[in-house]
Parts: sequence; C-alpha cells; structure tokens
Amino acid sequence: MGPTLDTASSLVPQSPALRIDEGALRRYLSAAVPGFSGGPLEVFQFSHGQSNPTYLVKAAGGAAYVLRKKPPGKVLPSAHAVEREYRVLAALQATPVPVPRVVCLCEDPAVLGTPFYLMEHVKGRIYADPSLPGMAPQQRAAVYEAMARTLATLHSVAPAQVGLEGYGKAGGYNRRQVWRWGQQYRQSVVQGEPMPEMLQLHAWLAAHIPANDADPAGTRISHGDFRLDNLVFDSASPSRVLAVLDWELSTLGDPLADLAYNCLPYHLPADIPSLVSLPRPLPPGIPDEQAYIRTYCAARGLPYPLQADWPFYLALSIFRLAAILAGVGARAAQGNASSRIAAQVGADSVVRSLACKALQIACLAPGNSSSSANLGSSLGSSLGSGGSSGSSHLMGTPAEPYANPRHPLARPDDTSNILAGNPLEEYANPSPAWKSAAAEAVKALDEADRLLPPRTPASSGAGGSAGGGSSGGGGGGLRAQPTAAPATAAAAVARSGSATSGLGPSPCVQPILRKLRRFMEEHVYPAEPTLNAHAASDQRWTIHPVQEQLKEEAKRQGLWNLWLPADMAAALQPLLQEASASEEEQRLLLGAGLTNLEYAHCAEEMGRSVWAPECFNCSAPDTGNMEVLARYGSRPQQRAWLPPLLRGQVRSCFAMTEPAVASSDATNITASIQRQPDGSYLLRGRKWWASGASDPRCAVAIFMGKTDPQAPTHAQQSMILVPMNTPGITVVRPLPVFGFDDAPHGHAEVLFDSVRVPAGAMILGEGRGFEVAQGRLGPGRLHHCMRLIGMGERALGLLVQRSESRVAFRQQLYRHQSVRLDIARSRMELDAARLVVLEAAHALDCVGNKAARGKIAAAKALAPSAVLAILDRAIQVHGAAGVSDVTPLAHMWAGARTLRLADGPDIVHLETIAKLELAGARRARL
Repeated sequence: MGPTLDTASSLVPQSPALRIDEGALRRYLSAAVPGFSGGPLEVFQFSHGQSNPTYLVKAAGGAAYVLRKKPPGKVLPSAHAVEREYRVLAALQATPVPVPRVVCLCEDPAVLGTPFYLMEHVKGRIYADPSLPGMAPQQRAAVYEAMARTLATLHSVAPAQVGLEGYGKAGGYNRRQVWRWGQQYRQSVVQGEPMPEMLQLHAWLAAHIPANDADPAGTRISHGDFRLDNLVFDSASPSRVLAVLDWELSTLGDPLADLAYNCLPYHLPADIPSLVSLPRPLPPGIPDEQAYIRTYCAARGLPYPLQADWPFYLALSIFRLAAILAGVGARAAQGNASSRIAAQVGADSVVRSLACKALQIACLAPGNSSSSANLGSSLGSSLGSGGSSGSSHLMGTPAEPYANPRHPLARPDDTSNILAGNPLEEYANPSPAWKSAAAEAVKALDEADRLLPPRTPASSGAGGSAGGGSSGGGGGGLRAQPTAAPATAAAAVARSGSATSGLGPSPCVQPILRKLRRFMEEHVYPAEPTLNAHAASDQRWTIHPVQEQLKEEAKRQGLWNLWLPADMAAALQPLLQEASASEEEQRLLLGAGLTNLEYAHCAEEMGRSVWAPECFNCSAPDTGNMEVLARYGSRPQQRAWLPPLLRGQVRSCFAMTEPAVASSDATNITASIQRQPDGSYLLRGRKWWASGASDPRCAVAIFMGKTDPQAPTHAQQSMILVPMNTPGITVVRPLPVFGFDDAPHGHAEVLFDSVRVPAGAMILGEGRGFEVAQGRLGPGRLHHCMRLIGMGERALGLLVQRSESRVAFRQQLYRHQSVRLDIARSRMELDAARLVVLEAAHALDCVGNKAARGKIAAAKALAPSAVLAILDRAIQVHGAAGVSDVTPLAHMWAGARTLRLADGPDIVHLETIAKLELAGARRARL
C-alpha cells in the first residue's frame, strides 16, 4: 500500500473464495434500493485488509457503491458485525460527523452467503503513511488538525441524540474491553496454550481499570479503530475530512481509549520493515503528541491537560491489537482470511512482541514499578499533589513521559520489537522479507529487554492488588526483581496462577452471591413443600403460580440470566432493542456479565434446590439452547426465539437422543432431515429424553438429524429449529428417572412424523450439527457440574444435621466413628470436586471450549461420582427417610446419577482425558 491512495484504487478481481453472486446482488438491489437501474454490475474487491471483505460495486449510469460483508466460515463471537457498522453509520447521517451515505442492509445470508450492507462510494484521498511523505509542512499540520477535530466531533455527539443510547452499555467500558479482548484472544488460540506474555498483560490491565470507568456520564460513541488511513480526505483540500470509514469495532465507550489508540503511532518504533509509524524526529508540520491532544481538547471544549491513566489506555490499545492480530492468524489457519498476508500479520512472534511492548509501557505506570527512586521522585515533584504512586497521572503534559516522547523522563524507545498499529491489520505492508524481518525484530526485542530492569509480578497474597484493590505502591502490579527476564516472568505468572485472583468469588460476584443466598433462604426453600406437593398431584403437568411468582421476584431483584456471558450480551443488545425492550429490561435480560468462573459460584447456590435454577432463568436445556441461538442462529431465528426465552416467557427442549441406538455416540443418530423441492425440510424420527418437551410452556425444539447420510461421518448431522406446535409432533409420554418424572418440566419421548419446517429453520447450515453440538456442550456440561456441587453441599449439610439430631445405640450418630469418617470423606471429596469444576470454568474463560475440553471432561466425570457418594452417605445416615420424599436426598440422588449419563457418559469423558494425557506424553518425548 503506498503512502497515498485514491478511494477507487487497490482494486483487484474477486478472489474465488470470496466471489459474490453478482446476479443475486443485482436482483436484491432491484427490489431493495429505490431507483436502482437493474442493469449489469461491475464488482471489484479491495485488496487491502484482513477483516470484512469489501467490494466496489459499479452500476449502470455511473453510480458506485461500497459493499461490506461478513467473511465466510466460522468467525469469533461478536466479530465482523456488519449490522452494527450499518446501524452507527445510519444514525450519524444527520450529524457533523462525516460518514458515507448508507443505502441498505441485508441480513439474509441466502442472498450472498453472509450479511452485508451497501453505502455510497466516497471519492477522495486516503493517507496510509502517518508521516505524510511528500507533503508540505503546512499540509501535514492541516491533515493532523483535521483528524483531531474529526475525532473530537464524533466524541461530542451524545449517543441519545442520535438514537444510539442502546448501542452499548453506559459506563464500565474499559473493564468490558479488557474482558472482551481477553476472551477474543483466548478463543483464537487454536493450537497450544495462550502466550504467558498476553496473560500477564491481561492480568495487569484487569487490575488497573481507571477509577472513573463505571461513571456513565463520560460515555460517548467510540469508533474503536480511529486512525489516519480510515479517513477519506478531500483531494483538493487536506484540511477537510469527507468520511470516516471502518466502524466494525464501534460501540459506546470511553473517548480517551479512542484517543489513545489514535496516538499509538507516536509510540511505535520506526525501524521495523513493513511497519508504518511516525519517525523521530517528527517530520516538519506534524504536531507532537501534546499539541495533537491539545487540538483535540480545544475542539471538544475540554480543559487541557486531561486527567487520565495514560499508560493503561496505551497498553489496552496494544493488547486489543494483539488479540485481533491473533484472530487474523486463526482465520488464516482456517483458510478464510481475506488478505494474502494474514498468516504473517497474525504470526505468534508478532502477537508476542506486541504484548511485550505493552508490558514495557505498563511497568512505568506509578504504583506498578519500583524503577529508580530518581524516576519516582521526579514524577512526584512534577505531578504535585497528584503524583503519589497510587494516583492517576496527567495526560498531555510535559510531566507525563508517555504524553511527550521527548520529555527528559521518557525512556528512549530504541527497541526493534513490534509490528503494530491497527485492529484491522493494515499498518503492515506485504514484503518478501517479512518473516525474516519479524524474526529479527523479536531477537532485537529480547536483546533490548535484557538491558532493561527485569521485572516479575507481585504475588496475589496479602497486600497485593490481584483482588481488585488499590494500585498504590504497597500492592500488586509489576515490580522490579533481581532475576527473570520479562518472558520468563510472564511464564511464571501463567504457571503460578497469579495472573488471576484465584478461584474464589471475585469482588464483582460477591454481592450477587449474597443476594442469591438470601433469595434461596427467603423464597426458594420455603416454597419447596408447595412445589413438591404440586409435582406429586394430578395437576403436576401445569405450572404452579408460586413458580412464576419466584421468577418475577428474581427479576425484581436483578437475579436473572446470570449464566449469560458478557460477549454474548453485547452481541444480543441490538436484538433486544429491535424487540422494543426498554433500557431497564435490556440490563435485566442481558445478565450481570459474569465469567464462567464467577457464574460457577452462583450455580452452586442454585444447585441446592431442584426448583431454583428456573427461578433465575438459568436452567437446562434453555441456557444451552439460548447459547446455540445466540452464537449460531441467524438474525431471524434470534428474533423469533431469543427474546421470549430470555424473558422466561417460553421454554425449549433439545431432541437428540434416540431409543433405537446408542446415542452417546451421536454418529449413530438415525433421524432424518430431508430437503424438499420447495426448499423446506421434512423431519422424521423418534427421540427420547427430550428434557422440557412435556412442559406446557415448551415452544421450540432443537432437533438433530441427518441431512446427508453419505457425507463424511461428522458432516452428516444438522440441527434445526422446530416449533412444538408444528403438525406431526407427538409427545408420546414422560419418562421417569428412578420413579421421578420431574413434572412439570419432564423428560419426554417425542415422535416427529413428517414434520415440515421452512428452510430458514436450519441452524448454521447443513452438515454442521456436530460443530453446533460441541459449542453447546462445553458450557452446558459445566453448568451441570456447578449445580452438582451445590447439591453436594446441601446433602452434606443434611448429613451433619441428621448425625447431630438422631441417637442410635445410646449415642448421637456423629459419635460413631464410621459416621465421622463419612463426614470427613464427604468434605474432602466435595472440596476436591469443587476445585476441579472451578478450574474447568476458569480454563473455559481463559482458553475457550476446545482447549479446555480436558478440564471440562474431568469435571463432568468427577463431580457426579463425588456427589453421588456424598448423597449415598447422607441417605444411609437418614435411613428410611433418605429414600423417601421426606427429604430431597432421593430426588437429588436420581438427578446426580442421571448426570453420569447425560451430556456424555463417564467413559467418554475419561477417554478424552486419557487421550490428552497420552498426546502430552508423546509431545514431551519429541
């Protein structure tokens, strides 16, 4: 890419893998765009970028459009959301923010394979090199002033003024960004383990969120990728910006994060081949960072200097960049990246270099480095009363080394270390010497780091900041140590677990846990006799009013959809806005943004009663089915089913297991899904153990069957949505579990006899049933294990209570050694199982479903067996009462025993663990 581009340049013929159906596009535009001529189209692909494929569409009569579409294949959750791009562009049309005029949005993947939108082509000039070679000093100054003022103009628009108040959450932006990009990075690790440097950087960021992050007052529209080569300038006047492009990462957020990202070129080294950044000294006319920030402040009417945690914002920008580049590498490995240099741009060496650069920046933050006393005292004196080690520092003043690279306190940035600059990976230009240059850059970084003061993280013990406390000088963060290079220190963090706050409840979830426990004690346990009696009556297949009252009370207390992870919540927010949900209802339905580890503690509390999970809309199979819809469903599927499921208005079932075959091996499934000439599908098959199918509120089933028996083994199956009122569906009977029919929810045998559903009911595509199943089963299996721990705690509590209240052979039961040993074994086994489950939840957060499969398998194999043993001891101590309905023990035992089969029998999980162990041993011998 040259230093200056015309917006109609960099065009190439469409690649075969990304070619669009021009006939289908022409038909769609003729129907959707008023005044479209309907004549032939010329379609070219823009050559640069690795993100959303972008095309120039030339129509008859001279009209020109730019088409952006989601890439084909599996992509990371919440990534490539062209629907959001369209929404923010449409909202900004009547504002001073320069954006292209949008034409239409198509969310139907049947047209071009993935959703896309069309906007008018803006003719102008794009400056790809921030040093602006060949321009006069006054022209360079005009370009930078226009860029700063354009960013300030965007940040001056209040979201509510343009109908974007629901475009993201108000407040908490930086915390969510740290969590989101940590998740995105871990999900992009397709081979091996996450990099220790990335884990260390993520831990530092999580511990140093700005103090005012939760304040919604400062929330603005954040572009997320605001840089020079995303701006179209007037070819005749460099002081005029015609359009801001590439809104893929836009949201509501902290405007200073946008500003910090925009300022990254000031901090990147200029001596790496193919890296475009600002040289030192700056070319004449280009303002230094202070002057640039001052222009931004003046345009927004803000006082200068600004108060901000500048190293945090810079490190977060680099971390986000590293996470997205890792995603580029993952897409390249899958073969669906849209650029030929994606594998090089997203190489591990590049991601590691970025992380190390951010860690260099982080170590200079006050309260996070024990660098020389001279540096600390100089900072303190220059900052005045605000310069204590625990305070925020001034951004954009000579007192802040990172706001002024020429300041005498600034560390010279002479390390040839990273490839960096933008989340859409366009700072890097193709070069034949790319790989060797990247390798040399990493070597240079390692050599430079050896010359810098080594550092290792403080432990998360007493006085540390891992638990979310102050970042003052007495606590955590990065500390100078006499040994260990940064990479070694980061590896130690990953091994020791000090990159996290441990497996206990985080400060975020502790208030929720207190509310949950109080809710269980005040509402759920007192309601159990009523609900149990109803479940044993001839009205048991109806819903008792108490159950609905409990749900309403849980909603009132904000204890709703706690299972819903933050990334999914962010992706679903536009859907709820379309469903006319108020802001208050959106906050309720989208949950608390808990991690799997945090939710594990909540699920344990819910697991103490069989009636509790539904009270909080956290029960199976609905959570798994909602996750399938959220992660794999099309927009029309989501519109139809997710709002009522999220509100708890309807329930769902999952129809996979069959009576005629061993369904633990899902390749045995014989049910059929046959495409009909009119495009619809015909379903035939007999399913059983379809949990929830007997519930009168069950409105939809996810049905698994074979669409192509001749395809490769794991491409034969598909999943499809079936409304339960569709003709041909017969709920044959409820199936008892050791005599318990679990009314009104139940586990049913269901006959699907020539059930016809439309083509739009297919989830993700034909032959992708196993892909969906594996994505569903990881969290679902773990949710069962989380609840089992709570079941075990209640059983152990009943065991202890019984041993103290009953007398046998002239002494209380606990005085018998055998009972005491049972109590001791139960406590040890339960705590061991809990730790395995929590570790699996943490692994799911850190590395994703695939990489955590061994730990999930261990939890699924261990938790039911451990809890069954505890239940058996509790039943034994209770005697005849233990096997009756006098206590919940018998019902809990039936449920726990079933979980040694449900979601895969023990042997399947044990085999998974053994295979991973054997593979690890083989790798160790190589």
